[in-house]
Amino acid sequence: MRERISDHLETVGLGVLLVVLLIAYQAYDPSLLTPASITILSAQFLPLILAAMGQTTVMLTGGIDLSLGPVLALAMAVFALRADHGVVLAAVLALLAAAAAGAVNGAMVAYAGLPPIIVTLAASFLWGGVTLAVLPQPGGHVPGGLVRAYNNGWNGIALPAVAILVVIALWKLGKLTRFGTALYAVGGNEHGAYAGGLNTRAIKIGGYAMAGIFVGLAGIGLAIQTGSADATIGTPYTLNSIAASVLGGVSFFGGVGAMRGTILGALIIGLLTNLLLFTGMSPFYQLILQGVILIAAIALKTLATDRRRTA
Repeated sequence: MRERISDHLETVGLGVLLVVLLIAYQAYDPSLLTPASITILSAQFLPLILAAMGQTTVMLTGGIDLSLGPVLALAMAVFALRADHGVVLAAVLALLAAAAAGAVNGAMVAYAGLPPIIVTLAASFLWGGVTLAVLPQPGGHVPGGLVRAYNNGWNGIALPAVAILVVIALWKLGKLTRFGTALYAVGGNEHGAYAGGLNTRAIKIGGYAMAGIFVGLAGIGLAIQTGSADATIGTPYTLNSIAASVLGGVSFFGGVGAMRGTILGALIIGLLTNLLLFTGMSPFYQLILQGVILIAAIALKTLATDRRRTA
């Protein structure tokens, strides 16, 4: 009961911080709450939100994914290279590539017996190399009509916002399934989950594959937003997805966290980044500030977790 109250307080705190940032943002951009601005911002924030949801899925199993950025770029490259031959087919291929990469990561974590941070660090070089082999130079092409509908809205509808809501709804449904419950169980107490009859290795592989789907969707969204692909563009999403997850209350120890917190964390990082751009702060200092935020979030979350364990 105490943990649930604490989780709600964390969510409320994030909501308050988000409102403060929105008020500050509106001072620079009075058109913030207009449909056009909401469409543009949702298109801009969708890749980070989906990437953070993928990172959260991995962290719930007790792991972490340092290969997220390269896998995102891989999905982006596959989609942009095939989009002219059919958007639906391109999306399916991109999702299959990202899910397969995630499943391979999960299999290595489950069977190698090495810490996920080591396995996924090595995997980041693997998937980065594969992406460069698929797309050596920035290129690919997404149909212009799709790009315009995504960035400017379609019949007054913000398509990125709709996509985010659909993915959240699917996650809510998936969380209620046996697999969704098992993700939390394995992350919270892997040995206990195994003793309870769960196939912990299969669940880990499935969790990483599901994360790959989230990351694949993020790559597709980024390709549609920009109209093309770049094999190196995914790198910042690794750090930012971890920051969003930790800010949202996801534990590095696994089994603790809610996707709503992660989404709020991603929105906070996205708005903060835009605000820093408005102020004219150098990109170098922006990176420093993001690093400070991540360190502070990790420290606060670790302190809160330690207090829960000793309470």
